[in-house]
Amino acid sequence: MFSDNKALHLGKIYYLIEQFELISRTDLAKLSGLAPASVTNLTKILIDSHFILERTVQNTLARGRPSVGLAVSNFFWQLLCVTVSPHKVEISLCQLNGKQIRKQDCTISPQNYAQLDEYILKFIDNFQQAHTINNEQLLAVSVSVVGRINAEKGSIIQLGNHNMLCYITPKLASLFDCPILLSEHFQLWLLAESTVGSLISQNNVIFIELDDTINVSVLLNGNLLHKQSKMNVDNMQLPKFSQLSDETVPELEAIDRYKLINQVTFPAIVQLIDKYLPNDLATPEQKISLFCQKIEENQPLALTILEHITDNLAYALMNLVNIFSSEKIMFNSPLLRIKEPLFDQLSAKLHKNLLQQDLKIDLVTSQYDWNSPLIACSAIKQGIYNGNLIKDSIN
Repeated sequence: MFSDNKALHLGKIYYLIEQFELISRTDLAKLSGLAPASVTNLTKILIDSHFILERTVQNTLARGRPSVGLAVSNFFWQLLCVTVSPHKVEISLCQLNGKQIRKQDCTISPQNYAQLDEYILKFIDNFQQAHTINNEQLLAVSVSVVGRINAEKGSIIQLGNHNMLCYITPKLASLFDCPILLSEHFQLWLLAESTVGSLISQNNVIFIELDDTINVSVLLNGNLLHKQSKMNVDNMQLPKFSQLSDETVPELEAIDRYKLINQVTFPAIVQLIDKYLPNDLATPEQKISLFCQKIEENQPLALTILEHITDNLAYALMNLVNIFSSEKIMFNSPLLRIKEPLFDQLSAKLHKNLLQQDLKIDLVTSQYDWNSPLIACSAIKQGIYNGNLIKDSIN
């Protein structure tokens, strides 16, 4: 049985080996601050438990015995990553480094939400039948939810903008002997970008994720402003920019209609698509894809909808930038298919209305696709780095 302190040291050594491929034990001791004897002991444990391996490196410029370096072993442990979004459940089996081995997508709809746990279990069972999973080699299962969860009860309480109660963790625990990690997708995205992604060295960033809901978080002086990862901007009041502002949810009173959530989220945009781009498509995902296609074709009515989206987004982001003096805005959304016109309009409208004229804002995209299994993987990686999953696998 390992102590928490020893587990933490194991995670630290693993992290350094992952960062510095083929690193020597001597260099590990220097970088970790641990005694050489401790490093030797810790690396032996990691080798014996299949997390790392030794590889010889022949120096062609010098004679003598080849040097030995340590590297992550991707041949034993596997990770099962499940991304649950409003219209799809995506299942991926990955190597320890996050590389995808197998993937399967399964469609769901709001009609399935009452039995969501049963559908997820069915999808996973089908996946296991098609792609054999050895439970003894499964380190952990990570479930990433595009919505909200109750971590204490292991339940999904919101999917997209639909409230529900789905006790998914206890159901999965009956299938697998390994830890089940349940997380909110937005939180994992922030974790992935700020720990192993493209924002490791950034201090002042606004994160915005737009789909069925709108999620915003602020990195201020290198720290998340809200420890729960996201701030509530749903009710931010917006001006009426055009007649489209009255056509997203016309049944609401103006004070509710002009809220950010009712102007730019996908349910609102779909109402505009159905009115101005008539279609018989079945799902919001298909309608958003049609909208992007029409933007690529420079269809005038689609461009009018885009103007509406960027007017409202730029207004909301302008207020946040003026408050927090952010230097970057990282944007994640299926709308990135039309990144160039979307970013061009947002950037122009932002810089036109910023109070701080000398502030230069960069709009950037995530290192990861919005539904990348690497985002779900980041929960497992964090469990390895802090030593908990290493300790669980050995015990």
